[in-house]
Amino acid sequence: MSESIESIEEFTEAHVVRVVTECIEQEATRIAKLVESSLRERDKKSLRDLIGNERIRKVSLNPRLKNLCSVAVDTSFTTPPLELTGGKLVLIVRGHVLYGNCSAACIPRSDAKGYVKFIQESEGIATPLSKIIERKFIIELLEKKLEHKAFFDLIILDGELFPRVPPGFIKRSKESVSLRIKLYGRLIELTSKMLRLADKTDTALVGILKRAYGSDLAIILRKPNIRLNDKVLASYVLSNGEYIVLGSYADLYDDLLRLVKDESIDIPASLRRTLNEKASWLRASIRYVDHVDSINLVLYKGITPSYFTLATKAEVYVSSILMLDDIVSYLSMTTGVNGVPYPVDVVDSLCRITSNLLFNAQQQLFKELSERLGDSKLAMAIAGLTNPEKMYKIGIK
Repeated sequence: MSESIESIEEFTEAHVVRVVTECIEQEATRIAKLVESSLRERDKKSLRDLIGNERIRKVSLNPRLKNLCSVAVDTSFTTPPLELTGGKLVLIVRGHVLYGNCSAACIPRSDAKGYVKFIQESEGIATPLSKIIERKFIIELLEKKLEHKAFFDLIILDGELFPRVPPGFIKRSKESVSLRIKLYGRLIELTSKMLRLADKTDTALVGILKRAYGSDLAIILRKPNIRLNDKVLASYVLSNGEYIVLGSYADLYDDLLRLVKDESIDIPASLRRTLNEKASWLRASIRYVDHVDSINLVLYKGITPSYFTLATKAEVYVSSILMLDDIVSYLSMTTGVNGVPYPVDVVDSLCRITSNLLFNAQQQLFKELSERLGDSKLAMAIAGLTNPEKMYKIGIK
């Protein structure tokens, strides 16, 4: 939902014991007004008609899809990093799971690897660093397939295929001295290589977008003032086993340009700036990242009812063997009650960073520094927690 600074700064104050009843009531009223002011077609049929039958489709439950081999990949990292006196300790865990009819002998059926970095730079490097580790592993898998050392039909990523690079970073990555910007530049290079290899090995790729707050449907429907995101609209209008085709990122870019150039549509100035920024980001991404314009966007509901009956947003890069309907049907068939494909659920559990792991990492860093410096006090001055109130994060109560 797009909101003004004034509406955000308006608070309803209540004693903490009454905050759930009084404050939530006021927030519910505010949300309802936002919805009513922006969405005229509020019944399910009207919204489905607005989206159109050509975009809303049913999955085809083809039995051959059960024989596919997929690889689910995920990374997690400490956010924020573990704050030590001398800097920040970033832990990254990367995992994968083979699922289905797989015979990739040189790839373990499941595995998880850990990575540690002590940084004195901005903690913002953890995000691109984790994505770089992720992309490098996928490239390694695709190279094994290219060498006929492994075989799989598709790779499912817990996260985006299309790199979420901050605006302005794409063009500046080669000239900048900023480590964070350089890492995003490296992420762009690796994403291009990943997509080229997927094309070369005829491998389909999927990115599952769990936390999707974008409003691409509003752009496609030329209704920029709809204040509900894609996931909300799809969760409301779709039945189990249905999906909405949003088109490719190239299609979305064209739709966006037509929208901002259409003078007959009233777009508030702040929203117009947001749309223009998104157009600039899409234009730069399509220009600098190979094949990214061919990634498709879909919203689907699994054939199995999920908690809160939520739809899932996904990015799909098709192959000659697996077309869009095949891939979405496979996702729908393997999606469980959590609203994501089962292999993604499994790999997500492999990548959890526990407080015990954080505690062991901090203690081991102190031990190793003590040995190398020959001074335990100096080692503790570097590796001690800068904010002891946060000791609970590493399991100390």
